[in-house]
Amino acid sequence: MKRIWIYIAFVVLLVCGCSRDRDEKEVVKVKTVPLSLSAKKEDIITKASLSILPPGISTGIYVTAKDAVINTAFFENKNYVTQASGILFSTVNVDLTIGKDYDIYSYSPYQSTIGNPLMIEYTHGTDVLWAPKYVLTGVSATNNTATLTFEHRATQISFQVVFANDYIAGSKDFTASSSIQVTGFNSSGLLNIVTGILVPSGSPISTLSGAGTTGATTLGIGDTCIIASTGEMILAVQVTHNGKIYNGTIKETFIAGTSYNYTVTIRGYGSTLGLTGVQKEWNVISENIIIQS
Repeated sequence: MKRIWIYIAFVVLLVCGCSRDRDEKEVVKVKTVPLSLSAKKEDIITKASLSILPPGISTGIYVTAKDAVINTAFFENKNYVTQASGILFSTVNVDLTIGKDYDIYSYSPYQSTIGNPLMIEYTHGTDVLWAPKYVLTGVSATNNTATLTFEHRATQISFQVVFANDYIAGSKDFTASSSIQVTGFNSSGLLNIVTGILVPSGSPISTLSGAGTTGATTLGIGDTCIIASTGEMILAVQVTHNGKIYNGTIKETFIAGTSYNYTVTIRGYGSTLGLTGVQKEWNVISENIIIQS
C-alpha cells in the first residue's frame, strides 16, 4: 500500500510539473512586435506627388496609446534615420503590444534634447518637416507598420535681381560691390508635434544677404527656409548697385510648405524697382515688388 501512495504522489508531481511548464511557456510567449516605419513626403496643398524622403534624414518619433496626450508617450523622441528605400531605421527598440492601438507622431530634423514636444525650437534657415499623427490599430505580427507622410512646415524664399530692358542708370553688369539685403525674418520658431504648426518664438530679426560677382548679369539669394508669422510679414528689400541704393517692401502672408521666388527688377535710378514672385517645387508663388532709390 505504501508503494501505491508513493506512486500516486509521483504521478501527481509529474502532472503538476507539466502543468507549470505549460503555464511558464504561456508566460514567455511573444507579446510584442517591433514598430516598422517608412517615410514619404507630399505637396501639402495639392496632396500629390508622394515620394520617399531622401536617405540620411534624422527624425524624432513619439508613440502614445491611441487618443492619449503626447506627454504620456510610451516611447519619447526616439531617433530614426531614413534609408534609400524609404524605410526609417533606428538602433533603439520600439516594441508594440499585440492587440493594442497606438498614435505615432514624428518631426525632423531630430533634436536629442526636448523639454516639451509641443514647443520644439528651430532656428531661421532650417527645413522643418512634420508628419500628421498616424493611428496604428490592432497591432499584430503582420500589422506593425506605419507610413508617415511628411510635410514642409517652414516656408522657402529666394531672390534674383535682374535689369529691366529700359534700364539706363548705369552698367547692366553687377560687380563685387553690388548686393541685396532682405530684412524682417524671424530668428527662431516653435514646432508643435501634435498640430504641426510652426510659429515664431523670438523677437530678433534676421537678414538675408547676397553679394555680386564682377561681370554677372544676375544677383541673388538662394532658396532659404524661413519661419513665417501667422499673419502678414513685412520684409525690407535693399539693392546696392553702381553706388546707388534701391529700396522696396514686400508685404506677404506666407504659407507653410510654400516656396516664394522673387525676381527683383532694377528699372533705373530714381525709379521704382519691380519685384516678381514665383512659387516652385513645394508650392510655388510668383510676385512682383517695387523698390526705389
